[in-house]
Amino acid sequence: MNTRCWPAWVLSALSVLLLPACSERAAAPDAPAAAGEPLVIQPRASVGPIREGMTTQEVASVFGEPARRTANALIYPQLGLAVMHGLDGKAQVVMCGDVTGLHGPFVKAFRGRTPEGLGMESTREEIIKAFGEPTEAETLRGGQESLRYANQGITFTLQSGKVHHMIVRLHASAGGTETNSIAIDVSPPR
Repeated sequence: MNTRCWPAWVLSALSVLLLPACSERAAAPDAPAAAGEPLVIQPRASVGPIREGMTTQEVASVFGEPARRTANALIYPQLGLAVMHGLDGKAQVVMCGDVTGLHGPFVKAFRGRTPEGLGMESTREEIIKAFGEPTEAETLRGGQESLRYANQGITFTLQSGKVHHMIVRLHASAGGTETNSIAIDVSPPR
């Protein structure tokens, strides 16, 4: 096929169509979440391949370039998670699901589960059965509820008695004075 005979507009149109496909393929990592497999959540240790102490570069090498970066987060809306890092650039917290509520788009996107089977849309009763009474329970605006388990390193946020957001801490020390919730904007840039 001789491309020298093709009009310039055809070559331009082909490049516009093919370049995004190539970059999508290059950014698509060979990680469990990319293949649609659930991530195993091990509070204080890992969320799937994300482990305590991983650098932002290591996280990006596993999941590909994030859809969005902020000063302290790598945001992966397609996976329903954001990885928060400290000043040292190392992963400290994984935000899972959707802070906006049970019907937010990232609730369905996040497919992780704890070894006890807890994840998005788990019920309050299932959480209590698995972990017992929370270290702290707080009623939030809009009838939402936060259940914090300091020793396990995990906080569940529920709406209508079902999980829509989880904060998973990735450090070995128990207890501590971490904040009960962290809000980040994961909406597409305008």
